[in-house]
Amino acid sequence: MSDVTMAQHLVQETWPERAGRPVKTCIAMIFDALRRVERKLPEPVLRERPRQWTERRVRSIWNGEARRIDSYEMSDLERAAAEEAKSEFRTSINRAARMAAFLAAQDQDFHGPEIDRLRQFLGGVDRA
Repeated sequence: MSDVTMAQHLVQETWPERAGRPVKTCIAMIFDALRRVERKLPEPVLRERPRQWTERRVRSIWNGEARRIDSYEMSDLERAAAEEAKSEFRTSINRAARMAAFLAAQDQDFHGPEIDRLRQFLGGVDRA
């Protein structure tokens, strides 16, 4: 698998197109994530790079039109994907906690087994 294909697969799997989120929105989300990664880098590292991220570059990776992927680009994509995964995980944990609280408020006896499963899930999760 070429670097271009790997990068394309990474961005499309991490920020998939779906109902209510067209490709243009996905590209904007990826670009924002990459800019956040770039902002965390020290100034000397940024000066060594031949170019910064642009929406056009992200679109070329999404469409598989990029001729090559530099190592720093792949590294940034992987960091952005990891941050996105952490964010989705936190969202999932919060959603499960809200669901457990909602079910407990509705009917503790009826929803008891489901509440127990949600609490067991929440208890077994390392929230670091």
